[in-house]
Amino acid sequence: MSQFLFYGTLRSRAVLEKVIARSSKNLELLPIFVPNSELRLVVNETFPVIVFSHNYKGVEGTLVRGLKPEDILRILFFEDVEFTPQFLTLGIDGKQEKVKYFSQKGVKPSDKYWSFEEWRQSNEKLSVITAELWMDLYGKFTAEEANQYWNDIKKKAIKKYQFQV
Repeated sequence: MSQFLFYGTLRSRAVLEKVIARSSKNLELLPIFVPNSELRLVVNETFPVIVFSHNYKGVEGTLVRGLKPEDILRILFFEDVEFTPQFLTLGIDGKQEKVKYFSQKGVKPSDKYWSFEEWRQSNEKLSVITAELWMDLYGKFTAEEANQYWNDIKKKAIKKYQFQV
């Protein structure tokens, strides 16, 4: 079974649903602890990257089961330029299981800690709009081609967000 660990913005059902373009009600979303990890804000962004060290206590994440192949393609588009899928073995229900997670590829972690709850309060609504605008490029461009529009998408999302507030 394909299982994905989300530790950042995709933990938000609202963001996840914009990315997969459907309801998440048929997905299994389970809280999970990732030992020896910490979340760091990506340089010049509002989303995190997970970093590992035996010096870190660990972070909470969400394990998602039940994604369809099209969901996974859409998630890969959403994450592709900055992150790459990797395997991680985690203790789940008393067993060691392999799950996929997104490891840094084209991003640099800052020294700043990232908190899901703080992000949720301050940036979730804007991130939902940004995800929706970004995913409008899915099927029209590869993630690499779409990346040239990232800054324009962020500016457009801010304008749309300010109009809604």
